[in-house]
Amino acid sequence: MLQEIRFIQSIGRFEEAKPLQSARLGPCTLIFGENGWGKSTLADILRSLSTNNPSILAGRTTLDVTAPQKAILHVSGQNAVFQNGAWSGPRPPVAVYDSSFINDNVYSGDIVSTEHLKNQYGLVVGEEGVSRVRSIVDLDGDNRDNNKAITDTENELKALMRVVAPPAMQLDSFLALPPRDDIDEAIAALDLKVQQARRAKELKAAAEPTAYPVPTKTDKLSALLHGSIDDVTADAVTRVRAHIAAHQHHIGEAAIPHEGWLEAGMAFTGGEDCPFCGQRLADRTLIDAYRDIFSETYKQLGQAVQRVVATLTRYKNGDFRQAAAKTEEQNGHQFRYWQEAGQFTPPDFEAASGAITRMEQAAAALLDLFAEKQANLTAGIVAERTAQAIADWDTGKGYFADTNAEIDGFNSKVRALKDSIDPATLPGLENELKALQAQKKRHNAETCDAAGRLKGFKQKKKDIAVKKGHIRKELDDHGRTITAELGTAINSYLKRLNAGFRIDYREPDYRGTKPSASYSILIREVPVAPRSGAGEIDKPCFRNTLSAGDKSTLALAFFLAKANAEPNLAQMIVVLDDPFTSLDHFRREFTANEIRKLCSKALQVIVLSHEKTFLRLLWDKIDHNKITSVALQSGAPGITAIAPFDIETATQPRHVTERNQIEEFAEGEQHEPKYIRTRLRTVCEDFYRKGDPGLFRQAASLEEIIRVLEAAPADHVYKGALDDLKSVNEYSRGDHHAALPDNPSEGLSVEELKQFCRLVLELTCGI
Repeated sequence: MLQEIRFIQSIGRFEEAKPLQSARLGPCTLIFGENGWGKSTLADILRSLSTNNPSILAGRTTLDVTAPQKAILHVSGQNAVFQNGAWSGPRPPVAVYDSSFINDNVYSGDIVSTEHLKNQYGLVVGEEGVSRVRSIVDLDGDNRDNNKAITDTENELKALMRVVAPPAMQLDSFLALPPRDDIDEAIAALDLKVQQARRAKELKAAAEPTAYPVPTKTDKLSALLHGSIDDVTADAVTRVRAHIAAHQHHIGEAAIPHEGWLEAGMAFTGGEDCPFCGQRLADRTLIDAYRDIFSETYKQLGQAVQRVVATLTRYKNGDFRQAAAKTEEQNGHQFRYWQEAGQFTPPDFEAASGAITRMEQAAAALLDLFAEKQANLTAGIVAERTAQAIADWDTGKGYFADTNAEIDGFNSKVRALKDSIDPATLPGLENELKALQAQKKRHNAETCDAAGRLKGFKQKKKDIAVKKGHIRKELDDHGRTITAELGTAINSYLKRLNAGFRIDYREPDYRGTKPSASYSILIREVPVAPRSGAGEIDKPCFRNTLSAGDKSTLALAFFLAKANAEPNLAQMIVVLDDPFTSLDHFRREFTANEIRKLCSKALQVIVLSHEKTFLRLLWDKIDHNKITSVALQSGAPGITAIAPFDIETATQPRHVTERNQIEEFAEGEQHEPKYIRTRLRTVCEDFYRKGDPGLFRQAASLEEIIRVLEAAPADHVYKGALDDLKSVNEYSRGDHHAALPDNPSEGLSVEELKQFCRLVLELTCGI
């Protein structure tokens, strides 16, 4: 319960407000205050405390005051303090009925807006319902944040995907790609095909490795070395060989093979003369023998031997080595090219130099043998003498035969590749490659992390939807029950208030992000929508079917129905600020009775009003053991005093009349000036006696009041009035004492009197 308002500074009307010692609040407290003296500020302070909403007070900073905002309320034995823009201490539940409540929850002026209905819904469903609404709103906020996270993560994944994936691939397809153990190998193989398709023209025209020159077959060499001319008659051969042996011819140291020059001479054997010496021949037997030996077969044999000798000579001279080295160099380039272009592994050749050396050595040995053969073509050389040279030659030849076979195998792969390459397949291969690259990208650490987050966000979205559905059902059930009960209660109040209408309270409208109340006004059972569009005056609506009193009645009925439906009303403070506005006498009486009932139900009821007669009406109805009255008074410039207020005395005619007469004179009405001047003292005396009866005697004169204030503590709320009270005392004392020299009454000025009237009215505001 609010027990005392201890201090207020720089909030609304209160530049500074302090209580007098006996200004304590009870279970039912009446607070009197003139209009503009801080009643609505007190209501907002209590609303801010209850809702822990400092913004309410931040917007009500006292203008042209530098002191910081501060409020101290004594609540149930503890201080609730507003300082540095925040509340600390206890936070009692408070229900406030004032213009702010009406403007926020029922109507503003003549308009019922969507925002009114939304706020009204919050009041209807109460804290339990509002907590569910907040949960839904929070879930919607979480869902929005989660949706943004989903979108951001999807965009993140799309960015990762677009780097490698085919243009037509969608994110769902990308995320569904399975892992693959051999993905790197598959990508490498397909990338090779793509590169080959891109280089199709180049690859098809590229050269292949060349085979080495094939050495002469060993069986040919053996046949030439071992062969003889078997179809020549033995007698002819004997005679020719004997003749050759007898006629060896030398040119210098070199012997000339006789068969060579004999063979050359055989071209001239057609005549009767000797083709060698020119003598007349009588016996041609030897010539005929020569002709038999040097036949066409002999010539072919000689030519074959000459060719072999020429070939072997080239080997001996290094011609084969040079040719093989050139082939080896060219092939090296080709092997490297196809290794890169086709990923073909080149044959692992033994170095050719060793085989070439063996070939050269075998060629030298064979040349010696073939020299003998050339000297005597018709005779064969025995195999034992040729075996080693032939074997060496065959070994070398075998190396090149094997090497050429491997080269041919390699070239078969190259040719197969060339045949398989089709530039038209490039787009399809590129898409396949991108799909494989996307499959690899899908399962790298960065993508897996993003995909995991996306999966979590999507699961959270489902969880939010399920949770929101449960809370919405609970809210619907709760709202349906509360709405039916509240509508009945409101209509009960409207009937008792003699309102010419009732309302049809329906289930809330859940469209939009925040639910709103839904009702129709029934006038003669004809439904009228509370809302109307701007400028729509040609249709029945809240604006043009209800009077000002009806509207106030509806607002009051709504508040009373809601307050009495509160399950924790016994722990609540109910505050009503001028609850009778625009109400007629009957409705004022009804309102007073309802406030009396609230005093027996609520923990505390505080009624603020500028009308003493309404407060007196309450005073007379409520148990005096519960009721207390205080007033917001001036008492000193810049300071509001929260003082005990004697409502019974304040409503006596004489007290009201004297101050009213001063007010009337200040406003220009005709009253006797001297009488008015005497009332300055009596009104001040009455005000301060009643303001702090613990400090001043009941019969204290103005002079005594001044003396007591001079001795009072410096922080007393009336201390600041001393100088003004002294001025009033000095100005008015002549009318209560014997004549004095220079008495101001001798030369009374009406304007000066009016100034003092205004001063007294300011000093005694709130009586």
